[in-house]
Amino acid sequence: MLLLAVATFVGSQACGPCHGAIAEAYAKTPMARSAGRAEPLAHASFVAAGHQYAVAGRTLSFEMGSGRAGSASMDYFIGSNAAGRTWLREFEGYLFELPVTWYAQKGVWDASPGYERDAWVRLNRPVEPSCLQCHASRVRSVRGTQNRYGEPPFLENGVSCERCHGPGSEHVRDPAAAKMVNPAKLDAERREGICGQCHLTGEARIEKTGRQFAEFQAGMRLADYATYLVWKGGRRDFKVTSHVEKLAGSRCRTASGDSLSCTTCHEPHSNLNRTQEVCLGCHAAAHRREENCADCHMPKTKSSDANHGVLTDHSIPRLPSQKVVPGGTGELEAFTGLADARALGLAYAEMGDRRARAYLERATSVDWQVRLRLAAMEPGLVRAAALYEAVLKERPGEVSALVNLGSIYGQAGRTADAIRLWRRALEANPALEEAALNLSEVLPAAEGAEILRQYLGLNPASPAGQARAAELAKALLKR
Repeated sequence: MLLLAVATFVGSQACGPCHGAIAEAYAKTPMARSAGRAEPLAHASFVAAGHQYAVAGRTLSFEMGSGRAGSASMDYFIGSNAAGRTWLREFEGYLFELPVTWYAQKGVWDASPGYERDAWVRLNRPVEPSCLQCHASRVRSVRGTQNRYGEPPFLENGVSCERCHGPGSEHVRDPAAAKMVNPAKLDAERREGICGQCHLTGEARIEKTGRQFAEFQAGMRLADYATYLVWKGGRRDFKVTSHVEKLAGSRCRTASGDSLSCTTCHEPHSNLNRTQEVCLGCHAAAHRREENCADCHMPKTKSSDANHGVLTDHSIPRLPSQKVVPGGTGELEAFTGLADARALGLAYAEMGDRRARAYLERATSVDWQVRLRLAAMEPGLVRAAALYEAVLKERPGEVSALVNLGSIYGQAGRTADAIRLWRRALEANPALEEAALNLSEVLPAAEGAEILRQYLGLNPASPAGQARAAELAKALLKR
């Protein structure tokens, strides 16, 4: 009887002995260097989003007002530094994104994306696996938590060989019998899914029922794992990783069909840019052919979701003045996958669009994600509680369900049950402000003060946390 083995990931170091030249070239590319342990930094002082910061070595220091200062360790980085680099703080296996980024294109420190308008120095943004997976390989997320990982949190810095060629254990064991995935030999949909897993943004990415995006591997159909939704008619701005959908809407792709792909212009193993020869291959009589075609027809454009960042316009406008595509029509459609009621409802809910509920109530596939969104929209506490309870049966570590159901229980006088849920939320993410504050309200003052002490150790500048801690301190002094 023939027993088949399931291939597992073994790491890029296993590729080098047979593919030395390729491995050496790829190790120097930005994709291969997009995550890792932090190295000591030269001293720099700067202001970002109105806050004073300093970096030195592996420490970020900041001012919190009233003469108080704080600091945080800089333990890991994400970003190849081609455009920029952001740092992560580690605490007992939990990862948090720091609020400052080095923007290499302009050579400046500034607020990380999403921190630009923060009124205080926030250190509790969790780094979830969906973020880390596009920067590192073999991510070791801990089940039942929001942002906890093994030690180390990922086994390979950057995007590994196996992200594009599939798990290699069987190929290493018997190269002749077990072939690796060759993207060039895949059909267009499967080939483009390899790049699309990290370079396709859309307005929302909705996981399919019963599927986890982290399970996607090279050679599979991306649409079997997630539906990507975009605005009908495109959008005016550019996102950092919107390359795939921009290219798909270009006139070049429309005319060339599946023969034009990401690797037509980008040699993946060396990052060699072949754009000019590709352009002249179709436009041999092009005007000003001695110049770089991409300078005018793929202009660098400021991204909407990153400070100081510019990206190449893959919509390939005929004239530079046409680089901004028409605005969307206000309706979402599927770019990849099926835009059914569930996908549309979850996407609109993610965007805060009031159309979400009507779609979600029509969804034929109702899972924890649908129930979670419906619970947040449900005005009736009994019905909302039932929905949150169903979510937690399927997803025990879902922090929003833990916190919100705890609040409903608290209002109903079920204090012990509320405390249990909020404690569980802090196990999933110890810097969850809502859970810490709620516990400080219902626990004895000394115990509540200890909860806040631990929370403020992670997020010391929190105005709400500081205010509540001061209230408890006064209460304890009166005893």
